[in-house]
Amino acid sequence: MVRRCTVTPVVRGRRVKGCSEPVLPHAAGRRAHSRPAKRRLGEPGTIPASLPPLHAADRPVVVVADDDQTLRSFFQAALQREGFDVLLASHGRRAIELARDYAASVLVVDLHMPGLDGLETIRGVRADAGLRTLPIILITASTEEADHVAGLDRGADDVVVKPVSSAELGARVRAQLRRRAAMTDELEAERQHRRRVAALLPELPRDAPLLTLATIVADRLPAILDVDGVAIIAFEDDGARGIAASPTLADRFRPARLLPAGEGAATVQQAETGPWLVTPARSGKRAGATPELAFVPFSLAAATRPIGCFVFAVRPSAGATRLSHRLADLMDTTDLIVSALRPAIEHAETTNAAILGLRGMIRDRAFTTVLQPIVRLEEGAVVAVEALTRFPDGARPDQRFSEASRLGLGLALERATLAGAIEAAAPQPPNVALSVNVSPDVLSEDDTLADLLAGAGRPVIVELTEHERIDDYAGVRAAIARLGPNVQLAVDDAGSGYASLRHILALQPAFVKLDMEWVRGIDRDPIRRSLVSGLTYFAVETGCELIAEGIETPQERTALLELGVRLGQGFLLGYPRAVGTSDPA
Repeated sequence: MVRRCTVTPVVRGRRVKGCSEPVLPHAAGRRAHSRPAKRRLGEPGTIPASLPPLHAADRPVVVVADDDQTLRSFFQAALQREGFDVLLASHGRRAIELARDYAASVLVVDLHMPGLDGLETIRGVRADAGLRTLPIILITASTEEADHVAGLDRGADDVVVKPVSSAELGARVRAQLRRRAAMTDELEAERQHRRRVAALLPELPRDAPLLTLATIVADRLPAILDVDGVAIIAFEDDGARGIAASPTLADRFRPARLLPAGEGAATVQQAETGPWLVTPARSGKRAGATPELAFVPFSLAAATRPIGCFVFAVRPSAGATRLSHRLADLMDTTDLIVSALRPAIEHAETTNAAILGLRGMIRDRAFTTVLQPIVRLEEGAVVAVEALTRFPDGARPDQRFSEASRLGLGLALERATLAGAIEAAAPQPPNVALSVNVSPDVLSEDDTLADLLAGAGRPVIVELTEHERIDDYAGVRAAIARLGPNVQLAVDDAGSGYASLRHILALQPAFVKLDMEWVRGIDRDPIRRSLVSGLTYFAVETGCELIAEGIETPQERTALLELGVRLGQGFLLGYPRAVGTSDPA
């Protein structure tokens, strides 16, 4: 800020009428320079005897640079009366040396000096890493606006036009000291914030999902950063969605909810231009009720578009630091956190893409249902068809269903494929049963499963694979009973692991399906025949029926019949085929 003293200049050394403070005269009539033969205390380049060693002074140190000895003496006397220790220099280079060596608090420099003038001195100070934040007051007798602008552009913090009273000069120096102290306090607060954030990051649980990590961060950051609230939002094709939020922002950026359409689109668009502030009105009935918000977008690479945004909130109050003063600190904090969460974010991005793909597949029924016959081995009559799902990308069905379950879409995918199986089996005779794979979770959780299976209009066999974990056998039996008398239970893949035997004993199914590993080459392997013989005896004793899977040769079929197995399926008996086609699938 440029201010000009209104007092009238007078003859050098005299006081202005009506003013108790001495006033710095104009530079007009300045004497020619001459180097004194011997420097005295307080002269340019010397240190006042009252100045303690470096870093020990209780009073702020002001370096004054002016080529006029009379003016230097005026500055020295004026500033000492105002409570400062003063170092004098007759040129810019010496001023920079003194400022560096004695940790100056403020530099007062004349605009026009021989050699290194005021502007070049300012340039030198700002180029010095240890002095670049040193407050600088430029003194000039020029009333030209261009000179003032040049000084401010070069790095001066204030411009004072001569003449100036000692009181005003002291006040301007104190103003710069307050400004620097405030800046120092802000920098120290920022360092504290970074240290706290750095301490938080190792505490975040490894391999935790992004939602868990984001919730921890949103809960912990307000106390760490001395703000009132933190929220994290993610950008989607159709807007922005809340991921996590501390209580102050939970209503506005509710986790798992899309922002209102207009607000979400505006947020995504604004993020393209970088961080921004939303400042509430400072007057009126709601003054102080609405927090100030800082939005800091983030991405995973410098060249990519933002994928989300951190939101920081501070309620307006007398002691609160405006977020506009803290934006750089909040940007650094966001970078630190995003760097630490990057693996989880990348995983979430991949997961989100997988979820969107699965949702589209379920919505569009982008899969094919094929039917494989289950026949009586003696005469080859078809008694049932097993519905199998094929996906267009060639993914194994068990892996695709496992992925859907992990992403929270297992029930939806199973319902869609069950509906597809019922539609595919519709052309079959009503006495031909439909065998479908159902997970224990769907049995227990889907209250509409009974109505869905009843719509098949035929007997239904529900297959539980032996690989499915079952913790509540009584609950599964009760769930099967709720499906009605037209639905029977089968345990799939019997013999491929210990769990299948537990399933059989605990669930007492109507059918037990022999795993193809025990059927393959059974006509040549006595060990396989012994196992199947034991299961056949078990089936007779318990009243269930065996279904042999994977029969591929007449010899295997004959061996199974000799062991008492009456039902089977496999390529020898019929390939899986889509409805209306003769091609195996």
